[in-house]
Amino acid sequence: MLVSWSPMTAVTLTGVGGKHQHRKRISSDPEPSFFSPPVANSYVPAYTTRRSVLSLIAGATVTGTASAAQRAKERRVDATTQSASVDRVASDEYDAVSLVTDVSASGDRVLFGFENGDLVSYGANRQATPIPFDVGSTLSHIEFERAADTAAVAWMDAEVYGQLTLATRDGPVIEHPGLWDLAVAAADGAIASVSSPIEGPGSVMLSTEAGQSWVVDVENAAGGSVDISAAGKFIAVGATQYLGTGEALAGQPGVVLYDGSGAQQWAHETGVDVIAVQIDAEAERVVAGTYDGRLLALDLAGNLVWEDELLVTWPRISSDGSTVVSTGSDGVVRAYDPVTGDERWTTETGASLGNDTSVTDDGTRVLAAARTEGEIFVVEESGVVWERAYGIGPAIGEIAADGRTWSVGIQNSDAQTGRVEIYRQSESVAPETL
Repeated sequence: MLVSWSPMTAVTLTGVGGKHQHRKRISSDPEPSFFSPPVANSYVPAYTTRRSVLSLIAGATVTGTASAAQRAKERRVDATTQSASVDRVASDEYDAVSLVTDVSASGDRVLFGFENGDLVSYGANRQATPIPFDVGSTLSHIEFERAADTAAVAWMDAEVYGQLTLATRDGPVIEHPGLWDLAVAAADGAIASVSSPIEGPGSVMLSTEAGQSWVVDVENAAGGSVDISAAGKFIAVGATQYLGTGEALAGQPGVVLYDGSGAQQWAHETGVDVIAVQIDAEAERVVAGTYDGRLLALDLAGNLVWEDELLVTWPRISSDGSTVVSTGSDGVVRAYDPVTGDERWTTETGASLGNDTSVTDDGTRVLAAARTEGEIFVVEESGVVWERAYGIGPAIGEIAADGRTWSVGIQNSDAQTGRVEIYRQSESVAPETL
């Protein structure tokens, strides 16, 4: 079914200042809310934005990206590999492009964010609840807190984010000029964010339900990625170069660790941009993927513990700290021991994988997307357990903490429409061969 946005009303972000207001302390005034009286919603056409640049980076690889047309010749298009125990429990078409999605830990709630700035929520009954926003910017980030009724949402081009309570559709609005990435602490929902301005160095910020806690400059670098430990005691930043004087690249890329008060603990120089970073304080590991395809693992003192150079650029750490997972341009999903760096298992997908990777709490199942090729894979040590090739794209996806529910968003770039799907596994899935 095609869902039109026109009958909806919009929620307006109120109290957001200009782009150059960089508040460094919590105001004594209450933070503005997402909610305001409804106003007419309008579609925002696609245009060149910082988010579109991020989409290209996430879909590309260090060796280049194969075209969807070429991949369609090599693989069976609009085909599915799946067991009968996997059901498609929701499938809707929208007249706007879906760019981001997340699934609650239990899989009972799924969120999709759209290019026109709006959000759609699916509950356990798999009925769609639209939550439109009058932001005039693409909804670029969604991350559930452990409680499924609250999520961090961000509009990168509008340079704002906040904690959205889904039931009441409100929450504090946080302004972070040059906003590029964010992460949520599992224990208390604190949000760490980094900025990558068009020119000059970036900054790292921490906010809570009370609003902005602190913001500090990233020393001689921009913020390309960020993660926060479960208890919020450490924040890891993947630092990148930035545009300096005369449009020349400047800055020192690397991995930077901050404590919960914003004090820098150490910086590890990498020589090239860090495009992804993850931290697990209990496992005492910070892992990072670099632009030239290296996977680095450091301890909490900043020492390099182990490294892999097999074009593994997009690392994730399972929430229990047991497994580091990486994907890359060679199409292989790899699982590592976070302490030793020993490779536990690998699964080949045959596609060029990018940043759309998520892992279950126990590290045993991974969803990986070949974004620009329009293919989604769910893999385990035993192999590819589910696959769908859509023939159009880009395509994105996310898997729940227990691995039984996953979401997929498929873009039709030519028609500027989006298709969203939710899958649910009722019992164990066995690999099948195309």
